[in-house]
Amino acid sequence: MMKWLAVTVRAVATAVPGLLRDLAGLSGVGLVAYGAWLIFPPAGFIVGGTLLILGALLLALGHRSTG
Repeated sequence: MMKWLAVTVRAVATAVPGLLRDLAGLSGVGLVAYGAWLIFPPAGFIVGGTLLILGALLLALGHRSTG
């Protein structure tokens, strides 16, 4: 039982930095889109969509180059 717990804690500890980075990135996209929406509501959707598309493209290019 203790070995299973140690393995689980180790797995969670290795996953946390990646999850925090992703959460910070998505929060940033949301804040930029919300700021644009405060200026002009349709701009918020345009900016948010553009940032998400750019993020998806960067992820796809990163995965392609690594294998």
